[in-house]
Amino acid sequence: MRKDARFLAYTILDQFNSDVRLDLILNKIFIDHDPDLRARSRAKVLVNEIIRLIDRLDLMIKYISGRDLKQIQRPIRSILRIGFYEIAIDDIVPDYAAVDSAVQLVNRVSNRRAAGFTNAVLRKLVRKKSGDENWSQTLTHKPEWNSMPLWIQDRWKKNLGQEGFTKMLDSVNKNPPNFVRIRPHIRNVEKVREILLEDEIDSEIFSESFLKIKGGTGKILQTEMFNNGEISIQNPASAAVVDCLDARPGDKVLDVCAAPGTKSLYLSNIVGDSGKVLASDLIEERVGIGKRDLERHGKLNIEWRVKDASKDTFPMTDRMLIDAPCTGTGVLGRKPDIRWRRKISDVQEMSKKQNEILSHCAKFLKPNGILVYATCSIEPEENWNVVERFLKLNPQFSLDTIHSKVPRSWIDEKGVLRTLPYVHDVDGMFAAKIKRS
Repeated sequence: MRKDARFLAYTILDQFNSDVRLDLILNKIFIDHDPDLRARSRAKVLVNEIIRLIDRLDLMIKYISGRDLKQIQRPIRSILRIGFYEIAIDDIVPDYAAVDSAVQLVNRVSNRRAAGFTNAVLRKLVRKKSGDENWSQTLTHKPEWNSMPLWIQDRWKKNLGQEGFTKMLDSVNKNPPNFVRIRPHIRNVEKVREILLEDEIDSEIFSESFLKIKGGTGKILQTEMFNNGEISIQNPASAAVVDCLDARPGDKVLDVCAAPGTKSLYLSNIVGDSGKVLASDLIEERVGIGKRDLERHGKLNIEWRVKDASKDTFPMTDRMLIDAPCTGTGVLGRKPDIRWRRKISDVQEMSKKQNEILSHCAKFLKPNGILVYATCSIEPEENWNVVERFLKLNPQFSLDTIHSKVPRSWIDEKGVLRTLPYVHDVDGMFAAKIKRS
């Protein structure tokens, strides 16, 4: 018997912890229960939004129930989080349906006493909400309301200022927009928009190569254009990192730390059949994902290998992309579990690893060659600080001007790509174009 969305969401939330990536749990549960597309989509939305706002939801649960979270059994806590999200934040499900569904779910996994407690707490929430639409204002001054680890909050206040901190929080605590990139020279953006609309996928033109999806995102993977590689799901900031490399048709490009291969596929379009993309990653499983996606695109100019970018040998090249492993603080909106998996020590550990990778891989860049160092972090220690240190220690390398294809507003005063979700409405990305003399 296939399970409904709330049961799936409960099962995933009950297994979630800061040691395991959320996507791995999602994949396992979906394989085990084989839900239909609608249940899978709704469960994924519920889980992502609840994990994104879990501290805020827990704060409300404590306030309404009068109990500390430790006094509430883990399964009941997971179900209450679903109920509080649907009643206090979501506007899709009627309050009475959210209460009834939560109580039924508790009856399936626990006992009558727990169901009575759940019913009482959720009905109290409904009364609060109905009696005073501003009832939660008393909680908004607490740091838990921001639903972000305190160490990240402290860093962002320091690095972005109070106004930037507030806007950044607001940005990553909402579901970010999705984009599709259109394969060059296949169809124009307006034609693709019309075809997607026929499949009930609404979008608006973001640029000559990108559509911003407004509705029907879950249907994109079922479209013919996606399955034959005419369109790909990619954020414009991610594509801009590739544009910084200024690759040309016929180029041979070394793409390290490349999995799952979104940038590699874009690069393969640019270099064409006469070019080559040598893609590699340390993790064999992720390399496998990149290889499998080649079947959809029918690409013959990408070659995947398992390699360690900090110590393995690579062929000498004129073009190199280093999409370095990072804390991922620029994509917290898209990957809400990252905030709970990261620790403050990760920033320095990542910075050390990034320095090792950049210093090692730069040895394989030919004279007059170009490399792009990039991350999806917004932390200075992982971005400009890494580049600045490398340039000081390696005088034969220098910062180069980024191609005009990248929007000027995305280039900062140092001449590097730096996007912020609340400023540019795209993922937080960093990229520096470096040339060897």
